Amino acid sequence: MTTVALERSSAFARLDNRRVEILTLSPEMKGRDRERELQEAGTLDRKVKIRNLWQDLTTWSDRKLRRMIGTVDPDPSAVDDVLNRSGRDWTELREDSEGHLLQVDRYHDRGHLLVIDRQDMKKRGRRGGRRITLFGRDQKVIAQWPTARDFYHAWLDVVIGTKPSYLICDSAFVGNFIHEYRRDNVILSQVIHSHFVDDVAGDHLDELSGDKFGMLRHLDAFDVVAILTNGQREDMSKLDLAARSMKTISNLTENLHGDPTAPRPRGQGAMIARLDPIKRIEDAVLAVSKVEVVRSGRVSLDIFGEGDERPVLEELIAENRLQSNVVLHGHTPGAKNAFLTSSFSLLTSHSEGQALVVAESMSAGCIPICYDIDYRPAEVIDHGINGFIVPNGDVDTLSGTIAHFLSMPENEVRQMRAKAIERAADFFEEAVIRRWGSDLAEQAFTSIAQLKDARAELISASIDSDGISIRVGLSGLGGVIPDDVFVSWKSRKSHFYGRVRAVLTGDMITADIPLSRIVRITAEYVDFSVDLVVGRGFCRVRIAGDSDSIVNRSDRLKLYSTKYGNLSGTFTRADLTSTS
Repeated sequence: MTTVALERSSAFARLDNRRVEILTLSPEMKGRDRERELQEAGTLDRKVKIRNLWQDLTTWSDRKLRRMIGTVDPDPSAVDDVLNRSGRDWTELREDSEGHLLQVDRYHDRGHLLVIDRQDMKKRGRRGGRRITLFGRDQKVIAQWPTARDFYHAWLDVVIGTKPSYLICDSAFVGNFIHEYRRDNVILSQVIHSHFVDDVAGDHLDELSGDKFGMLRHLDAFDVVAILTNGQREDMSKLDLAARSMKTISNLTENLHGDPTAPRPRGQGAMIARLDPIKRIEDAVLAVSKVEVVRSGRVSLDIFGEGDERPVLEELIAENRLQSNVVLHGHTPGAKNAFLTSSFSLLTSHSEGQALVVAESMSAGCIPICYDIDYRPAEVIDHGINGFIVPNGDVDTLSGTIAHFLSMPENEVRQMRAKAIERAADFFEEAVIRRWGSDLAEQAFTSIAQLKDARAELISASIDSDGISIRVGLSGLGGVIPDDVFVSWKSRKSHFYGRVRAVLTGDMITADIPLSRIVRITAEYVDFSVDLVVGRGFCRVRIAGDSDSIVNRSDRLKLYSTKYGNLSGTFTRADLTSTS
């Protein structure tokens, strides 16, 4: 992900002669001249600048720091929380007896206290409640924030200011809170680099990825959501996760300038992947072991990458006596260049957000042989023309395909290499940046609707064995007519979320939720809301209502009104008896 972000930023700078800043939040980046390191390594264009939150704060003057606007009234007593300084390091920590972080103090480069981030505001000594306090050189409070999100947003406001800007987020972690950073002068984009569901090997699309859950539930808050493949975008569209923001924009790959006529050992294979269970590298090893010609040394596989599966793979290689055929090279800078001298590559993952390594292999003229997985080598490869697609998890067919490739006439292989290089050009930087430019140019810096007074009142809700029928009245929209309206639901403990499009008639909406959409949320609670999309604006409000408006005719899910007067549901487990 980081490599892709660096390459895209450099491509923007080169092709559009545009200034690009990469914004980072990590305290570990403070004081590191990563910009110079990456430029000297040829990874970062000279017009791209890396900017770090903590590098800014620890070097800014008080005048610049005062541009950070707090979101709560400052409490001057916060200075009393300062920890005893144990050394000359810029950070002091306080933890509980189990090692949980309770407080972080940060110091300015000139030595005075800069920030106290206290994370036990509800009860001292126990995590809960937060207060981030920014101090000036006089040790008086400049501003305070109750969340890291608000603190980060304040820094972004200083960095971006009022100038029209495009902000592209690559991190799922940051995406979980950056969706709330809505400014009229900022076109906000999110890139989804990996699978959006939790069980990538399963058939269900309803339990979303836990590390993306906050972001995936708020996709309409982004102006552009970049999905790497059409397949994933189509699956996300089936769940109505976004009304209008999703675009298919591939990651870019380097042009390796492969030569289709260059001689290569036909049996030389290459694979670039983390040594992780999700990559199923053991399948590649077993496939090589099944190729009959392995005994004559005509097939070999170089694997580049590191991870926890190394001991398991080393044992598997030894068991099959493949030490001279399969080599684990570990993490190797410039590993993709191995594709230039290899004849074929393998991809055996459970899933990929986008199998960029396939395009890299094709760019080098190295023929990819890939499992038919999400998301989706088959969108890149024309089977038998520029690569091969193998049924997912079928080691025998994978092995047979390698053997078939080894037996192909040389003129046919050269044609495949030429076709692979031709197809890879669709993922080179000019094509990908042109798509980014087109999709960003469609966005307008219009005012973002703020529906702070919006309310949703339950008129009626009935549930039977087929599903839920619901009617809700809307108010507080100030005469604004939403572009799209949905009824959404979210489980409280797990990562289930979904929604259905509602029909708006006047100030009332109606929607039908098939029970099949939510029955996998078992033995816990689910909360219902109304999602409103207005231009660039997005608003979610809980559905308020009392139990008199609810009719329950299902033994799977019971709707009820919470103690706060909102619509929720509780699932019953079929294996529980009345006495258990």
